[in-house]
Amino acid sequence: MTTKQIEICKKAFFVELGEDFLRVDGFDPEEMVMYVHDENSGEEYSLDKGELAECKFFELREIN
Repeated sequence: MTTKQIEICKKAFFVELGEDFLRVDGFDPEEMVMYVHDENSGEEYSLDKGELAECKFFELREIN
């Protein structure tokens, strides 16, 4: 992973992987693992750097 990809992972609040929209619970930059929560199924799991390469990343912003 590049430094830019690591920064994106650190700032992400949600990721989209395929048809799944997942809430980010945390990111471990040393292990290159993102911990996510599927709001629909309640399942919690981790994504490795291979899976992260396929994700779309979203950050949380205030809407005025």
